[in-house]
Amino acid sequence: MVSRAVGSRGGTSLPGEPSRLGGGPGAAAGAGSRARPRGDTTDRRILFLDPTTAYRTKTPTSVRPTTFVGGSLLVRGGHPDTWSALGEALTAAGFVIEERDGLGREVLDAADLEEDHHAALSEVWVERLTLAPDPDREDPVFRSLDTWRLLQSYRALVGDDRARLADVGLEHPVSRGARPNPYTTPHPYTTPHPVGLTMYAEAGWGGRQPVNWLGPEPRPRRPERPAPTVVVMDSAIGEHPWLGPEHVTRDPEVLGASIGIPAVEDTAETTGSGDRFTGELQPDAGHGTFIAGLVRQACPDAHVLGVRLFSGEGDVTESDLLEALQLLALRHLLALEGRGPEGGLAPYQPLHVLTISLGYYHEQPEDETFDALLLAPLQLLGRYGVCVVASAGNDATNRPSYPAAFAPADGGLGDQGDPIPVLSVGALNPDGTVALFSNDGPWVRFWRPGASLVSTLPTTFDGSVEAHNVLVNERGQVRAALDPDDFTAGFAVWSGTSFAAPVLAGQLADRLLDTMPEGADRAGASGPPTPEQLVERARAALLDLPEIGLRP
Repeated sequence: MVSRAVGSRGGTSLPGEPSRLGGGPGAAAGAGSRARPRGDTTDRRILFLDPTTAYRTKTPTSVRPTTFVGGSLLVRGGHPDTWSALGEALTAAGFVIEERDGLGREVLDAADLEEDHHAALSEVWVERLTLAPDPDREDPVFRSLDTWRLLQSYRALVGDDRARLADVGLEHPVSRGARPNPYTTPHPYTTPHPVGLTMYAEAGWGGRQPVNWLGPEPRPRRPERPAPTVVVMDSAIGEHPWLGPEHVTRDPEVLGASIGIPAVEDTAETTGSGDRFTGELQPDAGHGTFIAGLVRQACPDAHVLGVRLFSGEGDVTESDLLEALQLLALRHLLALEGRGPEGGLAPYQPLHVLTISLGYYHEQPEDETFDALLLAPLQLLGRYGVCVVASAGNDATNRPSYPAAFAPADGGLGDQGDPIPVLSVGALNPDGTVALFSNDGPWVRFWRPGASLVSTLPTTFDGSVEAHNVLVNERGQVRAALDPDDFTAGFAVWSGTSFAAPVLAGQLADRLLDTMPEGADRAGASGPPTPEQLVERARAALLDLPEIGLRP
């Protein structure tokens, strides 16, 4: 194998070395730089991988259809053999690295972490490469880079070295590789009696619609104990009386760096509509708020950490997901060391549960080597005591959807002391039957209510669709039919495995509450817990939860 640095307008450096990127239009800084704002998907080419025409290596691994981001690759770690083989493949294809986005790597490098914690994160840290034609190539006419073919060339160069095979992968559009998790339709079907999967998208049959709530706000059960922290990695959590600062931390950070994507336009996040021409609610508008309300119902004592991962359109790519996971893991490890932000502020609080409601279908699910980039940070969180709960997906299929399908196929928790595995959750109807839309398979261990659930929506949401038959009677009262997108009452019905996952996450947090040490602060009077303590408590709580549960 020829050893060379990866080429890029003068050549990038290997990780940890100074960048040697040249100037000129489109040139970027070295590893850790960011030319593209987080959450910006406008320049992403989403391509379809067709197994009938896809390039293959001699390794007899099947290929299944998927979607991926054209012109980018994800690369893990800094092994010289990885970068040497990738450089050789790029040179042969006539392309170079235009940008190296470290996905928050500069925050890790600046962190005052214990050596073993820093090493554990460095080993799994992923960066994103944006590729471009080599400006020095002789042929002025060329085709767009086939990222899949380039990846196969890389794999052929590293041969059967499974560690190096796992270091490079495609970037997937996470929520677009599968059906968006909640069932929503901006234009209701006209059939008076919807059937099958379409039923769940209809108002009155489980689709998103406003409702009234007459019950009380959830009351803490054990206020004398530290609150378990539940991370909701989703859309922004909007305004609601149940979700004030005492219950929710919005836009969390680590060492001054935001975790998640920046806020979108104020009007879109406040009103739920990003379309100035129609004013209709976005498909996923209110998604994170609905999930946060479910967590509070299942565990009123929980404190929610709201990580904004996508807007109301539900668009997110794997690199944005990975960056949020990596920075979240860094914050958790700092918390376990009793550290916090600079300036003498209180230390970060350890994380207990992460609920995530999105997914994609991998092109080679039979070989976990080729999906290790996303699996590794989830395993690291599990090793340090964080329970990752993922929705199974809404395509009514047994094809594995990731990250949920990282859950063990045997449904077990492993041996005593093993990391907590990913927990996959399918959806149930109100009568306890499996919801027709829910994915299924041996990797789905838990089942929770996911159809026609009632939870919180931002009280600021009132879309452009108006009620029919509006009139004023002789007493000055306004009479009208239901306004289908006025959520100012703060509550809604909605369906999807998106919502089964946070039900389980809340139940798990409620079980963990009973194991929390009594103390003056949420870390406990005796300081932060050890990873072993967190894993032991999580394992005991999971063994206490039924696999099928009808009520939060």
